[in-house]
Amino acid sequence: MNKNRSKSRSGCRTCKLRRPGCQNCTQKGFECPGYQQRLQWSTKHERPTAAQASGPANFTQLVTAASESIVSPSPGSFENLDFDETTAPVAPSASADGISVSVFPSSASASTSPSSSSSLSSSSSSSSPTPKPEDAVAGVESNVAPVPAVRGSTPAPPTQASQAAVLTMARPVVNIPTFLIEHWFKSVCSSWSAFDSQSNPYRRLTASLWDSSTPVFYALQSISAASLVERLPHVMRDTARSAPRKAVDAIRKELGVFSTAANPKFPSELLLALFCMSSSMCWMESRQLGQQFVRQARAVLKSLDGWALNAEEQELLRFFNGCLIYEEMLRSVVSDEEIDFEHMLSWPEPSPRGPLAPTASHPWTGVSVDVLRLFGKAIALCRRSRTRWRLNDGTSYRILQCAMKDIDEATRVNNSLLAIDAPPLPTPACNEPPQAVARAQDLHYATEAYRLCSLLQLYETFPDLSAKHIPLLEDADESVVWHTLMSPLALHITNLLGNLPAGSMSCIQPLLCLCTGSGLRYDSKVPLGHGHRSYLLSTEPTTPIPSIPGAAKLESPFASPDISQNAVQTSMARQFLMNRLDELELNLPPKPIGVAKQLLRAVWNVYDQEIGLPRRTHWLDVMSRTGLHSLFG
Repeated sequence: MNKNRSKSRSGCRTCKLRRPGCQNCTQKGFECPGYQQRLQWSTKHERPTAAQASGPANFTQLVTAASESIVSPSPGSFENLDFDETTAPVAPSASADGISVSVFPSSASASTSPSSSSSLSSSSSSSSPTPKPEDAVAGVESNVAPVPAVRGSTPAPPTQASQAAVLTMARPVVNIPTFLIEHWFKSVCSSWSAFDSQSNPYRRLTASLWDSSTPVFYALQSISAASLVERLPHVMRDTARSAPRKAVDAIRKELGVFSTAANPKFPSELLLALFCMSSSMCWMESRQLGQQFVRQARAVLKSLDGWALNAEEQELLRFFNGCLIYEEMLRSVVSDEEIDFEHMLSWPEPSPRGPLAPTASHPWTGVSVDVLRLFGKAIALCRRSRTRWRLNDGTSYRILQCAMKDIDEATRVNNSLLAIDAPPLPTPACNEPPQAVARAQDLHYATEAYRLCSLLQLYETFPDLSAKHIPLLEDADESVVWHTLMSPLALHITNLLGNLPAGSMSCIQPLLCLCTGSGLRYDSKVPLGHGHRSYLLSTEPTTPIPSIPGAAKLESPFASPDISQNAVQTSMARQFLMNRLDELELNLPPKPIGVAKQLLRAVWNVYDQEIGLPRRTHWLDVMSRTGLHSLFG
């Protein structure tokens, strides 16, 4: 017998056929499973390491308990998600299958359910500095299930990969669902809300519902994973693919309960989950607009008409209605579906309060719901008008009749925008804390920027409205109207954005940058020499515009006494808006911001090619032709 020959640890196959079980199992009446190698977790030689990210007091216990239940996710594809947007929205006593999703098998990643999760400490729901993602998930691993040994085979010698796997398993294991919930409270909630504080309804609701509501639990995981998937693709890719499917399943079940219950409660958790999903779909795929979630939220809110609500529920209803207006406003900019235009235009005009009445801020968006509603209606009218002229080569009575109807509605929206005003700036003599003063200033500039952007879009699409402000423009050429009214207005809005820091109310700024940039058009070329900068695209001199805050340090290479001040300011304004989008791209989910930058460059390129030509391409036509659209907020 050769002593150097390795012995079989699983037994002789011939002997096992004669005696399939061992003697001990036979005596005890058990079915012998045979010899199996097990990989057992041991903490004997572990050494405690210092925590790198703040967390709840009981986070160690959460990790220890969760390490036994994590299963490595199977690969899937986010493109396999197919949300059904054709079914009717749910209402009480109706079907709850308005949201559906089909995913190829084996795309789920195991996660802990709310009932089996331990409650986070109160510190998780408070505002805190955003942790570095690479530090926070340095120990995120997945347990690898041991592969049973094949009987009759010889165990392979340890390889370099297996040794690395053993070293990897010695690292601390983090429960991904727990990490994502914490990331929501520490980072996502503050960046997703224009105004975040302990009184933020989204923060309060999620703090009380995340561990008791299945839709909220999975929706928070989905939005957190979506916010990290671009920066931590190898860690979050599988979770970001499977989390939306789980959230949709939970929302569908909750819709069924709401629609069939005899005495349903106020659907706070359902609305919270729907708005989380509607906002975050474009973070993973820029063209995903999440209309199905917004339409379900509208149906749920509409079903609450006639309910007897207490004071707290009435306040929540006003809050969620404001969220719905903001979400529908975002989609009125980019959606091509008529139902989204109809929903936005169905909102009533704000009640008149007299000339220049101040507006009240919204606790999530900051900007007044009245201003957001008017902005959404203005952009919806512009989109509908441009779509009608783009799809009809000829002119008919029906087209002219619809065009006149749009002008009438645009006139009413224009008058409403002129009748409201942004919240006043704090006076120098006020005794408010500096943080409150800065907050009030930011609210003023953001609200005024949205109001003026609404007017800018109306004047770009319906030039006849400009004659109401400047009667001399009634019979003027379009180019004269543009450099007399639109260009100065766009430069003024850029000044307002310069007063608004990039880190304040950042989630509502991308759309402002895009709409403001649509008004920065040059009217002539001024030769400067040779090379790729052989000319400066320049506008005619107009009324002097104040310098752009935040762009004063920018030195234009075209500065010359022969060039108008307006030309240099237009060039600097374009550069300022692109720099601002670069800053926002670092702090917000980057995919929608990247689309906004591409769209602005495409619009300006078309503008520059039309200098000296009688035609003027609308920026909405450029967006439709290029397909560069996403949710810019």
